[in-house]
Amino acid sequence: MTTALVAAWMGERYYRTFRPVDPAASAFDAVFTQRDRRIGVSCGLLWEGGGPPGAAELAELIEGDLEGGAGGYVVWTPPGGELPPAEPQQSALRLALTRALAGLEPGERREVRLPVTLPLAKVDAEGAYMSVSGPIASEWTTLSEGIAGAFHLDGRSLRRLPEERAELEIVLTQIRDRAVLLDHGEVTPVEVHDYWLVSRLPADEPAGVTVFGAPPAFDASDGAWVRRSLRAELRRAVAQREAAEAAGEPFDLTVLALGATLAHIGEEMATAALRGMSPATYGGTDLVALVADGQVRQLLQPRSLPWTPTPPASPGR
Repeated sequence: MTTALVAAWMGERYYRTFRPVDPAASAFDAVFTQRDRRIGVSCGLLWEGGGPPGAAELAELIEGDLEGGAGGYVVWTPPGGELPPAEPQQSALRLALTRALAGLEPGERREVRLPVTLPLAKVDAEGAYMSVSGPIASEWTTLSEGIAGAFHLDGRSLRRLPEERAELEIVLTQIRDRAVLLDHGEVTPVEVHDYWLVSRLPADEPAGVTVFGAPPAFDASDGAWVRRSLRAELRRAVAQREAAEAAGEPFDLTVLALGATLAHIGEEMATAALRGMSPATYGGTDLVALVADGQVRQLLQPRSLPWTPTPPASPGR
């Protein structure tokens, strides 16, 4: 799945068509071809422990719900996102995801609204602020505007905020509207939406559904783990390149495609981790790309390319 997204991203970036081919007998995890050129691809994940419990079962159920529809699809579980093990929550999630996937065009992404309940308590009649836990904690100043008293919002059930600010403002308004109704010592549930992401893979990908993400207990904000994991994946990519060279396997470029579990790709820490490393650590790899949240981000730019870059056409030409 990550290789399909990286191949499509490279095609858009370099104005060429990259085709994944059977990597049998290759030292690399995957191989792309571009005309007579071969690109060796190493694949890795910036987490450990597999996926969230129930991921394979949910993917199989959604595939059945899509009734054999053509195309490859991905459900991107956010950090800490849990797949409900019991009914009726399990069927509710399955139905919401299936509806969101239906009708997606190749390469398209879409957010899915999933209902969640956040406990909100008024802990003091004095003051004018709201303490907040969870991903929405960064919005505590906005939530504190126009309220009388001290409040605490347990936002840990909210795993991913919406990409559009207008959507986020709806969530913030719902919370503030409930806060003004509380008396000191009262607790109320606030019904809002979590915003998970789904996407469809490029048109030539095999049909199927992938539930992509880390186990709920994995801490995606652990910078030390990201650095260690990135170093390990870089060493593995270099080892594959050296094995290919020793075997006489031809290649014109090497790529390391990394999957990460992130609510938004802008939160990634791998770029900073890479910049803090010695060039000797990553010098054996030409291109490093990160795949998360249905998007691809370049972490390491090739020093040279086996083709001449083609600039985009000028307007009107």
